[in-house]
Amino acid sequence: MKASAPKTKPSPFNPYEKRFIPRHDIPTLAIVACVCFLHCCVLSYFYEPYHFLSGGVTGLSLLFGYLWNIPKWVVLIGLNIPIAIIGIKFASLKFSLFSLFATACYSIFFELPLMDKIKATGGLGPDYALLSAIVGSAIIGVTCALVVKRGASLGGIDIISIILNRRLSIPAGSINIAFNIIIMSTLIHPYGVQVALMSMLSMFINNTAYNFAMRGINHNMTVFIISEEWDEIAPQVLREMGRGVTYIHAEGAYTGQPRKLVYCIVKTTELAKLKLIVRERDPKALFSIIETQEVVGRGFGAMN
Repeated sequence: MKASAPKTKPSPFNPYEKRFIPRHDIPTLAIVACVCFLHCCVLSYFYEPYHFLSGGVTGLSLLFGYLWNIPKWVVLIGLNIPIAIIGIKFASLKFSLFSLFATACYSIFFELPLMDKIKATGGLGPDYALLSAIVGSAIIGVTCALVVKRGASLGGIDIISIILNRRLSIPAGSINIAFNIIIMSTLIHPYGVQVALMSMLSMFINNTAYNFAMRGINHNMTVFIISEEWDEIAPQVLREMGRGVTYIHAEGAYTGQPRKLVYCIVKTTELAKLKLIVRERDPKALFSIIETQEVVGRGFGAMN
C-alpha cells in the first residue's frame, strides 16, 4: 500500500498575515459587520439624541449631519476611500480592504430605518446624558478591540494612525486624541461647552475601554529574579511553566561579586506559580516585577 502523505497542521491565526486565508478572514469579516451594526445602534441611541460625537471619520459624519444634515454615508465614503487608497500604498491591500468593508457596513447600517427608530426614542432621556456618554463609549471601545485583534480596522483615522505609528513610532492613541479633540471642539458654538466636554469625556472612556480590552485581564509581566539559587530556579521555571528564561550577567555593586539575574516574561495568572517556585528554592530572593505593555514572539503574540 502506498503510504499517505502526513497531514500538515493548518497555520494558526496571525492578525498580521497579509495573504487572504478564507478560514481566518471570513470570520473576521463577520466580526467587522457585527461590530459596525452594533456601533450604528449605539451611536443612534447613546450619541445622536445628545449631539455627541464619536472619534475619527464616523465622528465627522455625525458632525456634518448635525450641522448641515448631510447623510452619514456621503461623508463616510467620501473620506474613507482616499484614506484606504493611502492604506494600500503604505500598509497592505488586505488591511485596506477590511477598512473599505467596514465603511460599506457603516454606510448601509446607518441608513436602515431601524436606526431612525432607535434615535427617535431619545436615548436614555434628557437627564442621563452623562450615563449615555459613559455606556456608549465603553461599548464602542471594547468592541473596537475585537476588530483590531483580528488584524482589521474600522477605517478612517485608524489607518492614518497605524501608518504613522509604524513609520514614525508616533503613538496611535496620541494621533486619535489630537484629531478627535479638534473636531469635538467644533461642537462648542452650536451646542455649548457641555456637549463638547461630554464628547471629549466619551472619547477618553472609549480609549480606556479599548486599551483594557486589548490588554485583557491577563497582562504580560516582565520579571527579574536576583537569587544565589539561580541555577536551580531557572531549570524549574523552564520545566514546570514552559516559559523561556534568560540569564543576565551582572555584578553586585557592594560585594563586587559576579552573579546571574534570571529574566523571564509571564502572564499575570502565572505569577503565583513563579513566586512559589522561587520561594521553595530561595526564600530570600529579590523579585522585580514590571508590567509590560506588549510582548510579541514565541508563546505570546504574532510578530508584526
